[in-house]
Amino acid sequence: MLVTNEAGHILSRCGREERLSGMVPEGRTLAEFLGEEPSRQLLARQSGPQRLLWRAPTPEGGEPTVWHLWSQPLVGGGALVCVSMPEAQSSEVPVARERRITRELLRPSGDLLGEQRAFMLAVLDADPSLVYVKDRQGRFVFANKALASAYGTTPDELVFHRPDEVHSKEEELQVFDEIDQRVFATLAELRQLERFTRKDGTVGWYDTLKRPLVAPSGELFVLGITVDITERVRMEQLLHDTNQRLELAVKAGNLGLWDWHVETGRVYLSPVWKAQLGYEAHELPDTFDTWNDSLHPEDRGRVLQVVQDYVKDASLGDRFLNEFRMRTKDGAWRWIAGYGVVVRDAQGQGIRVTGCHLDITERRQREQEAELRRANARLEQLARMKDEFLANMSHELRTPLNAVLGQAEAMAEGIFGQVTEQQRSALQTIDESGRHLLSLINDVLDIAKSNAGRLELELEQVPVEEVCQESLRLVREQARRKKISVAYSSDGEVQYLHADRRRLRQIFLNLLSNAMKFTPEGGRIGLEVTSREAGEAVAFSIWDTGPGVAREDVQRIFEPFVQLDAGLTRQNEGSGLGLALVRRFVDLHHGMLEVDSEVGRGSRFTVVLPVGEPGADEVPAARGDSPGDEPASAGVSADSLSRRTVVLADDSEANTRHLHSYLVAHGYAVRIARDGLEAVRLCREVQPTLVLMDIQMPRLDGLEAIRHLRADHVTARIPIIALTALAMPGDRERCLEAGANEYLSKPVRLRQVLEVMRRFEARA
Repeated sequence: MLVTNEAGHILSRCGREERLSGMVPEGRTLAEFLGEEPSRQLLARQSGPQRLLWRAPTPEGGEPTVWHLWSQPLVGGGALVCVSMPEAQSSEVPVARERRITRELLRPSGDLLGEQRAFMLAVLDADPSLVYVKDRQGRFVFANKALASAYGTTPDELVFHRPDEVHSKEEELQVFDEIDQRVFATLAELRQLERFTRKDGTVGWYDTLKRPLVAPSGELFVLGITVDITERVRMEQLLHDTNQRLELAVKAGNLGLWDWHVETGRVYLSPVWKAQLGYEAHELPDTFDTWNDSLHPEDRGRVLQVVQDYVKDASLGDRFLNEFRMRTKDGAWRWIAGYGVVVRDAQGQGIRVTGCHLDITERRQREQEAELRRANARLEQLARMKDEFLANMSHELRTPLNAVLGQAEAMAEGIFGQVTEQQRSALQTIDESGRHLLSLINDVLDIAKSNAGRLELELEQVPVEEVCQESLRLVREQARRKKISVAYSSDGEVQYLHADRRRLRQIFLNLLSNAMKFTPEGGRIGLEVTSREAGEAVAFSIWDTGPGVAREDVQRIFEPFVQLDAGLTRQNEGSGLGLALVRRFVDLHHGMLEVDSEVGRGSRFTVVLPVGEPGADEVPAARGDSPGDEPASAGVSADSLSRRTVVLADDSEANTRHLHSYLVAHGYAVRIARDGLEAVRLCREVQPTLVLMDIQMPRLDGLEAIRHLRADHVTARIPIIALTALAMPGDRERCLEAGANEYLSKPVRLRQVLEVMRRFEARA
C-alpha cells in the first residue's frame, strides 16, 4: 500500500511484499515507479476507486509480470494505492492445461457449477461467430464450435494448440500472430479484416475483434470474436465491380446521368451531364430549372409533355426516349437523346424519373447529311427525268415542226410549182408561227441547258453596231404593224465586243420583243449604246413607254415561267422565259443587268458587258454573208451537183419528203434509208458525197450507224451531218464524238442545210 500527495510523491509505504521494497523508496514519485499514464489515472480525482493492470519488469529482464493496481482518493488530496501480488507460477505446462475450457471437464448433472459451465459452452457453441481465447504463447485455451469447424476439427482437439499446428497458410498465420502481439503490448482493443483459408480450401473473409482479457488470477489473454463476412465481402466486391463497369460504361458512352424525385423536386445532374453542355460540375446547380432552361424553345413544350404523360399514365410504360436540343455554355446547340425510366408507387403514379443524356449531335449531322444526299439524289433523278422528258418532247415537237417549216419553205421557193401572192402570204404566216413555236422550244431547252451547267458561250469579236442593227431589223416590221416607233442611238466609242454573237443577239431580241409587246400602239421603244469605265465596258439600254414594273415585282420577272400578267384575261402571249434567259446570258458574259422602271411611265433594262481584250490571234469576225446570201461555194456548177449523191437517213416520211424534193430541185441524187442498218448498207454500196443522218431511228440508231461508218475504211472519210431533233445539253457533243462532222438541230431551214452541204463540197 502506498500513500501519495497530490503531486504523486510517495509519502509512505507498507506491506509484506519484499520484492517492491527496492522498487518503491520513499521520496520517489508514483510516475517514476509505475509510469506517467498509470500514475495519471490513479491520481485522477474521481468519485470512486480506480482499477488498472500494471506490467512490471522482472530484475532478470524476463517476461514482465502483471500486477493489479487499485487507488482511492484521500480527503485533502493524494491517494491510497494498493498493489496486489500475483500468485507464484510453478510449472507452466500443467497450469496452462488447467486453464483450458474443454468439454471433457464437464461434471455430471446435479453439479450447479458444472451445469452453468455446460450452459455457457452451449451458448458460445451456438454463436455462428468464431469465439476463442489465446494465451501469450499463442495457444488456444478456448474455442467454440464455429472456430473449430473453420479449422476442420473439434474444439477439444483445437484447445491447447497453436494455429500453426493446425493451419498451413504462413501469410495468414503471420497476420494472426501480429495482431495478438499488438493486443498484448498495448492492452488495447483492435479490429481487423482477416483472410482465412478453410480446411476445404475455400477462402473466407472475417471481421475480427481482439481485446485483452485478464483472468481472476491476473494472467493476460487475448479474446477473439470473429464474424464471417465472406458473403458480404463478395457482395461488396460484386457491387464494386458493377459500379466500376457502370462508371466505365458511362465514361465510354459519355452518358450524362440525371435523377428527378417528382414529389420532393430534388434533382441530381452528374458531372458528365454538365460537361456535355461545356460546364464544370460546380457551375450548374442540380435543379429542375437547370434542365428546363437549357432546352431549345422549339423543343421545350414537346419534351415536357412527354415526361409528364409518362409520369401520370402507367399505360404508356415505364421507359421513354426524347430527342431535343440543349444550349451549351458557349451558346451553341447540341442534339441530345434523353433516355428515361419512371419509378411508380402502388397506384401506378410516377414518383421518380431517372435516366441519362447522350450527345447525338454528330449522329444527327450524319443523318442530316445522309438525308441531304438522298434529297440531292432525288433532285438529280428528277433533273435527269426532266432532261429526258425535255429531250423526248423536243424531238417529238421538232420533228413535225421541221416538216411544217420545210414544206412551207420549199413551197415558198416554188419547188412544187408557182404560188400566188395570197398563197405566199399564207406560207409566210405558217413560217412565222412555226418560228415562234421554235423560239419557245429553244427557250425551254436553253433554260434546261443552263440548269444543267451545259450552257456555253462561243466567244468572238462581235461588231457592236452590226449586231444592234440586226436585232432592230428583226423587230421593226412587227413594231411598224403596232405603230410603235423604234429609236436607236450610239456614242460609237466601242466598236467591237468579246462575246457570243448569237447569245448577244438573243439578249437584245428578248428585251426588244418584251418592250414592243408591252408597249401600247403609238408608243415608243429604243436601244441606246454607251461606253462605260473609260471604254472597258459597254452598256446596252433597251427602253419603252409601256406600263412599267412595280418595285416589288422587279425580282420576280427574272424567274423562269413567271409572268406578271398570268391570269385568264392576260393580253400578251409568251412563256415567261425571256428575261430569265437574259439574266443567265448576262451572267455567263460576267456582265450586269440594271432595271429602272416606274409604273405608268415605262421601263429601261440596261445590260453592261465587259469589252474584253482580244488575243493576238483574234480579229474581227468577217461577216460578209448574211442568212439570205448565197455562200462562196455557190459557184459549183449544176452539172457537178448532178453527179453528187446524198444518203438521207430518217425514219420520218414527213421529214424526208420535203427535204428530198428540195435537194433534188438543187441537183442532188438522194438515196433514202429508213433505219441505221440501211444507212450503213447504202453508204457502202454507193459511197455518197455526204450523209444526212437522223439520230433516233429503229434497228440501229444514228450514233451507232456513224460509228460503224467510221470504223469501215471504205466509208470512214464520208462527211456526215447529224440532222436530228435532239437538242438537249450534250447532244451535239455526243454526235461529234461518235464521228459526225457537223450537227444541225431540227427544225432547220432548208437553205441552211444546203449551205452546210456546199461548204463540205467546197472542201472536197
